[in-house]
Amino acid sequence: MKKSILFLSILFVFNACQNPAPSSSVSYEGEQIEALKGLIAAFTAGDFDAYRAFFTDDAKITHNVWYQQEDASISIDEMVKVHMANRENVFASISVNDGIYEIITQENGNQFGHVWIEFTVKGYGSDEAVKIPVNLSFHMKGTQVDSEWAFYDTSNFPEPKTIK
Repeated sequence: MKKSILFLSILFVFNACQNPAPSSSVSYEGEQIEALKGLIAAFTAGDFDAYRAFFTDDAKITHNVWYQQEDASISIDEMVKVHMANRENVFASISVNDGIYEIITQENGNQFGHVWIEFTVKGYGSDEAVKIPVNLSFHMKGTQVDSEWAFYDTSNFPEPKTIK
């Protein structure tokens, strides 16, 4: 009996000293999801001041290339200029579906947002609606984006305005 009690005591102490294994999680709601939805809404509305506010000061953006490719990323401020030029010269209108939004928290605490959406765009020279599926991945720092990595097909983009 003493051996059983001793064994159980040792087992209890051993189990009590074990640290729980870190775990990762996925969330489909919360402040970070709302921030990503706000970012997409600001982009779609062409409100680039509001859009820019969702990013950290030194956020990096990588589109349609492998993110580890040297010199593949640009600053968020450069990306805002690209978006503004596209709105002025390519996209007369942009709308977006509800999409799928998730936040992944890794075991080490890093957080990544993933968004799957479909933009519907019209160019300045045509009323034809073009659907553009987009996958976005974001490294999150709280409710701000520290980096963005996106993939989408540009082959169906409307033709830019002709300069006269």
